[in-house]
Amino acid sequence: MKVLVADEISKSGVELLKSQGYAVDVRTGLKEDDLVKIIKDYDVLLVRSATKATRKVIEAGRLKVIGRAGIGVDNIDVDAATERGVLVMNAPSGNVISTAELTIGLMFALARRISQADASTKKGEWKRKEMKGAQIQGKTLGIVGLGRVGAEVAKRAAALGMIVVAYDPLVSPEVGAKLHVRLLPLDRLLRDADIVSVHTPLTPQTKDLIGKEELAKMKKGAFLINCARGGVVNEDALYETLSENGIAGAALDVFTKEPPAGSKLLTLQNIVLTPHLGATTIEAQEEVGSEIAEQVIAYVRDSSIRNAVNLPAKLDPEIAPYMPLAEKLGTMACQLGMFSASKVEVSCRGELAHKDIRIIVACVVTGLLRPMSEEFNVNYINALATARTRGIEVVSSTSDESGRYKNLISVELKANGGTVAVVGTLMSDKGARIVEIDGNSVDIEPEGNFLLIGHSDKPGMIGKVGTVLGDNDVNIASMEVARKQVRGPAMMILTLDDDLPPAVLEKVRRIPDLNSAISIKL
Repeated sequence: MKVLVADEISKSGVELLKSQGYAVDVRTGLKEDDLVKIIKDYDVLLVRSATKATRKVIEAGRLKVIGRAGIGVDNIDVDAATERGVLVMNAPSGNVISTAELTIGLMFALARRISQADASTKKGEWKRKEMKGAQIQGKTLGIVGLGRVGAEVAKRAAALGMIVVAYDPLVSPEVGAKLHVRLLPLDRLLRDADIVSVHTPLTPQTKDLIGKEELAKMKKGAFLINCARGGVVNEDALYETLSENGIAGAALDVFTKEPPAGSKLLTLQNIVLTPHLGATTIEAQEEVGSEIAEQVIAYVRDSSIRNAVNLPAKLDPEIAPYMPLAEKLGTMACQLGMFSASKVEVSCRGELAHKDIRIIVACVVTGLLRPMSEEFNVNYINALATARTRGIEVVSSTSDESGRYKNLISVELKANGGTVAVVGTLMSDKGARIVEIDGNSVDIEPEGNFLLIGHSDKPGMIGKVGTVLGDNDVNIASMEVARKQVRGPAMMILTLDDDLPPAVLEKVRRIPDLNSAISIKL
């Protein structure tokens, strides 16, 4: 077994691989063409963030594993690896403490104006009055994303005497209680918190999660910290807010473009910027190097897989076509449930009932967790374990009865004190379809942007919604209305050509006789 270590990892990690009899070459600083020339000689490629494992590199080799000593896999073409049957794994836990500690450090830097005071004093100034800060004790910290890093930040903040609240749709109230954290909707958290700290991955659902409207809801004297991923906080909106003193200050360790050359944020005085240092400690680098080495050894020696970020190439050919549908159903259930998931029930009906449905269940949970989970690489291998750590109960069942369909996958999510349910199938002429939402019969393709509206079935409702969308330049691609009885509760499903701006969604929600309006992205 030959291993290429293309970025620096800890010596202990390298020695661990060698102790198992692997031939290990450490060759750093390689460009794509260099890798293409030599990669065919190796079974395992280990990288950090510098080396790019591109499609060209992957297709030139015979790799069995690509390991990332760290959490992010942006530098690895995961799709190409999956197509070639290459397992991609990362080491997500080694830098948790380091990132949490940096967050606390930035919190103090903002509250006590440490960066500004340091720069001023080095200039020979003595501006004690101008550098008046604020105490941390007694302040409310709002954590957006209560995964591993968020949980560690919560523990440290509580020890500092802070009041800790959090927003995480996939954490149950029981888990929040164990952490002594009160779970809140995002709007409420933004209004209540003195400091908001972001700990979510960058996904289509979390891109620009903190934008102009969200920043406007924060207190004038509040601080914002992002040690998660660039793009979760809209940098243009943040610049505008900070330059107009909408909030007191911000601290960023991550950026949409890294390094952030030319960013307007570099010109501000009320912001602290660090060069993506979350995992850059001696201890974290030692930990992730050893962690990824141990995982590679476990996989090669025992076929034991931990922290894999892609699907294996070999799958049951009769089950495989249902996996994308199952994941979409989980994602839709997550977005319909919105807050404090506690239980998910997956039922496979029809011919699927005679298959091993564990992969289907795992795909549903993957779709459920991925939109808001800090473990943005969650997949069917680690989805069920991740759900357990978040206090989400997963139940599965089968039945031969599937009505007029050959097969059905049903997902029922208990969240926010209520229940949401979605049902999907594969049709020979249409492909994947969602055929039921909360008991209402529908027929929609699970792809794109949707607006789901609960309303009273009365004349004029369609027109009112269409008018609001039309006045705000939102184009409707298709629409259907589902109802169980005339003049009773109804559901309007609109397929939109573009993302629905939050401001427009708020206008829709203000329409009389409208019970709910939820934006869905699949």
